[in-house]
Amino acid sequence: MSLKVKYLGWAAFLLTGPSGTTAVTDPYLFGNEQTKVPPSPVKPEDVKVDLVIVSHCAGDHFGQALEILANSDSTKLLGDHSTLCLAERAGYGGTWDPRMELTTSGATYVQGDFTIHAVDARHIAFKHFPDGSYMTGEPLCYIIRVKDGPTCFFGGDTSLTYDMKLWGELFHPDVAFIGIGGVDLQGRSLDEMDPPAAAICAEMLGVKKVIPMHYRTQSYLDDFRQHLSVRCPGCECIAMKAGDTILL
Repeated sequence: MSLKVKYLGWAAFLLTGPSGTTAVTDPYLFGNEQTKVPPSPVKPEDVKVDLVIVSHCAGDHFGQALEILANSDSTKLLGDHSTLCLAERAGYGGTWDPRMELTTSGATYVQGDFTIHAVDARHIAFKHFPDGSYMTGEPLCYIIRVKDGPTCFFGGDTSLTYDMKLWGELFHPDVAFIGIGGVDLQGRSLDEMDPPAAAICAEMLGVKKVIPMHYRTQSYLDDFRQHLSVRCPGCECIAMKAGDTILL
């Protein structure tokens, strides 16, 4: 297997395929002191990729997609209608812009080394604007097949759903990037998928490796490892720190 993975922090991963195709997932790099999400050690101007993959329009997932798009005229954005509408508000041409790649649950998109299947996320896509208006959309997860490499499940912000068992049967993913925690809301952690649920997710997907993401404290990681060892003892937990790189 030959997928290079660099963890940028939160739900952001820089993926490099065996032929050199590059993509970044949910590029939230600035962090937020209020929600206690630390900033990435990587700056958006240093992220130059072929494709930006966004799970939904929430700020901590859409993140610095626009700044990364500005790095190269050839970089494309993959996401649902609301994701593309955010780019349109910033001056891009919306759905019909050649750099905007619309997807929806059930659809498949191919670029270079990556074949990307979109599937439903059990969540909400919501963006609130300073003028009081707001936007909703379709939250997604992605199954990313890498040519001559692993098949990866990227969970975005999904909570637990029995659909994960079906995805395991359909796509046979090798690796799962899944959230195990959430942001801090005035002392309450908003966890779309907590450690016990994340361990069940790994079990239903049938993966051999899990890379946990979207969590703030060591206690979440320790708890997840414990539950994973019970629910999915044959699955390896690969805990990455922001800036780390591995080869799958």
